[in-house]
Amino acid sequence: MFWRRDGEQTHEDVDHGEILPNPDGTFQMRVHLDLSSVTAQDWSRYECVFELSGVKDDVITKLDRAEIRTNQHQDKPVSPTSALVSVVVVVVVVLVVIVFGVMFYKRKAADADANTGSELLEKLSAGT
Repeated sequence: MFWRRDGEQTHEDVDHGEILPNPDGTFQMRVHLDLSSVTAQDWSRYECVFELSGVKDDVITKLDRAEIRTNQHQDKPVSPTSALVSVVVVVVVVLVVIVFGVMFYKRKAADADANTGSELLEKLSAGT
């Protein structure tokens, strides 16, 4: 098994893994091609070639992102449920902050009114 670019076998950025047996008598083989420096437009230039002795035709697979299967870590898309939960939590936090802000403002206003009213009473009783 090997990688070809533009019809030519390439060894650049290729890592050959071990041949591993499967329980059903078949085997698996890994040949990793590092695509970090390859642009998406150039992917079509690459193909994986599998040669099996005793078989006339090679198995050739064009490099296609949609066909890649891997067990390596992949970023999972955010599920609609977790997005909804996040939005609900943010809304609840904002509402709690608003409620406490309004309560604090009313308490301050009530304290200010109480102080103004008692000062007015003192002035009125001092004037009489």
